[in-house]
Amino acid sequence: MPALSIAKTHGSRNDIFVIAGAPDDHFAPADLIRAITTLCDRRRGLGSDGVYFVADHGDGTAQAWFYNPDGSPALLCGNGMRCVGRLLLDRHQAESAVVHTGPYSFTVRSAPTTSHGVRQVSVELPPVDFTPAEPIVTGVQWPFLDQLLPAYHLTRTVSALAVPNSHLVSVVNSYRESELVQTGTRVARNREVFPIGANTSFVLPLAEAEVFIHTFERGAGLTPSCGSGIAASRAVLSRLGLAEPEQPVVVRNPGGPARSWLQPVGEQWQPILEGNATVVYTAQLDPAVLLGEAPIEFSGEANMQEINAFASLNDENLKSLQAAGVNPTMI
Repeated sequence: MPALSIAKTHGSRNDIFVIAGAPDDHFAPADLIRAITTLCDRRRGLGSDGVYFVADHGDGTAQAWFYNPDGSPALLCGNGMRCVGRLLLDRHQAESAVVHTGPYSFTVRSAPTTSHGVRQVSVELPPVDFTPAEPIVTGVQWPFLDQLLPAYHLTRTVSALAVPNSHLVSVVNSYRESELVQTGTRVARNREVFPIGANTSFVLPLAEAEVFIHTFERGAGLTPSCGSGIAASRAVLSRLGLAEPEQPVVVRNPGGPARSWLQPVGEQWQPILEGNATVVYTAQLDPAVLLGEAPIEFSGEANMQEINAFASLNDENLKSLQAAGVNPTMI
């Protein structure tokens, strides 16, 4: 069994493993969930918020498959897609590339490096869908925008949309992390009202064209950042008349800053997500250890220059949040 070539990456500290090759290049279908959950486990494994498998076609395109840390597949991890794109752009010395996943295609582009030395990438996500064919909420009229829904929350209004992952977004006037966790957990447990589950985001406006967003992710729980959650939240802001679609909005997550805006595609909006795509380390790993009981061992080297550059950027981000009275624990 060939060694896994892996890169530990993160977008706004949403840490993702990127593995070269298709899932079935490395694991039998019966072993895949076990391998992923072991790898992502932060105590027994190497720890992450998910895994992207990427088959590079060598022509500026690639096929990708994403899995949550519990082994469940997902259509998209926006922060992880930036990292997949960064690796492809570096490998081919290109300014843009196209990544296919499921029925969707994502164009990734090189973006300006920050003054801290942080490499950035933008990704064009599929158009947002406020009337998804697979209902996110049962028994309601669509589009479902800024409505009270007792099964979700007794006092917070919520909007539902697909990006293409299912999302529930509340624009709030105050933020409590425990409230977000309780709401996200409520959604995860109530499959009668939320049959396919959904990522749950709270959006707190901070200033003109600047917001704080935190997301409780389906299959992962509370994470430092969620790229598709940013895109969904950005679309809701414009749908509710709180920001012009093509206006770049600075998004502050506990895990770092990003920017997002919407570009018209026919009568729909296509979110653009721009932010860091940091490579923490690259390594070689024997896939057999993910299926056994022995401690995980690998050979690799940390990329301290990129780690330190992002730490400087995020230090400024956290100071901005603290100045606004937002003090998330997941920092």
